[in-house]
Amino acid sequence: MKKTILKRAAALLLAALAAAGLAACGRQPEPDTLRIGVMYSSDIIPLAVMKDQKLDEKQGVVLDMQVFSSAKDRDAALQAGELDGVFTDFIGVCIYQNAGLDVKITGMTDGDYLLLAGPDSGVTTLADAAGKSIAISENTLIEYALDYILTQEGYGADYLKKAVVPRIPDRLEMLRSGEVDLCLLPEPFATLALTDGAVELGSANTAGLYPAVSAFTQSAIDGKAGAIRKYYAAYDEAVDYVNNTPLSEYEPVVIAGAGFPEELAGRIELPVFRKNALPDAAVLSDAVAWASGKGLCPASLTPADLLGDLG
Repeated sequence: MKKTILKRAAALLLAALAAAGLAACGRQPEPDTLRIGVMYSSDIIPLAVMKDQKLDEKQGVVLDMQVFSSAKDRDAALQAGELDGVFTDFIGVCIYQNAGLDVKITGMTDGDYLLLAGPDSGVTTLADAAGKSIAISENTLIEYALDYILTQEGYGADYLKKAVVPRIPDRLEMLRSGEVDLCLLPEPFATLALTDGAVELGSANTAGLYPAVSAFTQSAIDGKAGAIRKYYAAYDEAVDYVNNTPLSEYEPVVIAGAGFPEELAGRIELPVFRKNALPDAAVLSDAVAWASGKGLCPASLTPADLLGDLG
């Protein structure tokens, strides 16, 4: 009798273990989450669309897009290990490497930076602007983009009188009030300035510079390369949607997800977004040369040091 009870108990235990094993076999693994730090700008529009249409989940990855009000806060979160990647730029990645943060560029984004003259500055072309004041953030992409634009137009870095104003909203207000003559602004701040009557004199993109990038830590690349590849597949799907769909069909997503003010509804103009690719090594070399000249990184830094390999 006792043996019979033990046999039955053993049989029930085996059946339970077999059922648990079958359930485990049928259960899908949880998708990896990628924590990406961004700030409001036009280049995060594909991410906003990706989340709205669940394109990340379709590809088997979860995008955790964390929006920061300043680059300083974003970079602090990155340094604390709270982010896998960031939307940044050539100069930012050089600075990360110099600070011992092993962050690698894995793609390009489509952020532009417009050179604008205030409505009361009397400036309508760059040729009119000699000696005029311009609000910038020092030793950042903004200053690099300005120097690049000036060089492309045949002017030196001292052609304009640089006023260091770290916060973008403050630069916009100074342009509006006439405290400075010019500004170099990203979207949506550039469109706000244009709406107020500012004059566009050029931009980084029209000068041939596309310095905005997406980048991941080397530890994220080592541990989540498959998830990052899935993320870029979802990114490319979102780019296809944005480029081939009337803005009116998803404008609320742009306003809510990319930080465009409600007052710009109906007046937002988007660039043609590019699918993901790595930046050209020669362009990166130019950025390193500028950054090293400012003491922001060693001159020995190479494009290979800045580019990530997803396998």
